[in-house]
Parts: sequence; C-alpha cells; structure tokens
Amino acid sequence: MPPKFKRHLNDDEVTGSVKSERRNLLEEDSDEEEDFFLRGPSGPRFGPRNDKIRHVQNQMDEVIDVMQENITKVIERGERLDDLQDKSESLSDNATAFSNRAKQLRRQMWWRGCKV
Repeated sequence: MPPKFKRHLNDDEVTGSVKSERRNLLEEDSDEEEDFFLRGPSGPRFGPRNDKIRHVQNQMDEVIDVMQENITKVIERGERLDDLQDKSESLSDNATAFSNRAKQLRRQMWWRGCKV
C-alpha cells in the first residue's frame, strides 16, 4: 500500500460536530473505507444531495455552538445569582445586627438621660 501524503483540508471538506477531531483523523494515514465513514459518500450521484446534507449539517453545527454558548452563559448566570444571594443574606444579617445594636445604644442613652 503506497504511503499517503498529508493534505490540507478546509472546513468545507470536513463536516461534523467535532471538526477538529475529524480533521485530525483525516490528516492521519487512513484508507478509503475510513474516509467514507468520516466524510460520507461522495461521487457524481451523491453530489447535490451531499451538498444539501452538508448545508444542513453546517446549520446544525452552528445551532449546537450557539446552544453550548447559551448553556455556558446560564451556568455563569447561576453562579452570579448564587453570589448575589450570599451577599444579600450577609447584608440582611448585618442590618439585623446594626438594628439590635442601635436599640441597645438608644436604651443606654435613655438611662443616662434619666440618671442625669
């Protein structure tokens, strides 16, 4: 079997949700069967249909990327909400402590006023 030469692949030639993984697999030495399973059928009778499939696959890849970004943003938002909740609980505790201390101080001042 003759050695294969590495070839440069563009994103149009490589389809799938994990493009870099497929690109790595296609750049390594592989035979025609492996290329068929990684790229899909090719040839004159699959040409126009393959373009439609490739177009739909690219759209699905874009949707998957957007959804992954959205999930990441939701997770970050949840973390920020947890931080905000912790800060609000801390502020509430500090406000209660301040109120209690103010009442004690007012009573002390009232007793001092009575003594004088």
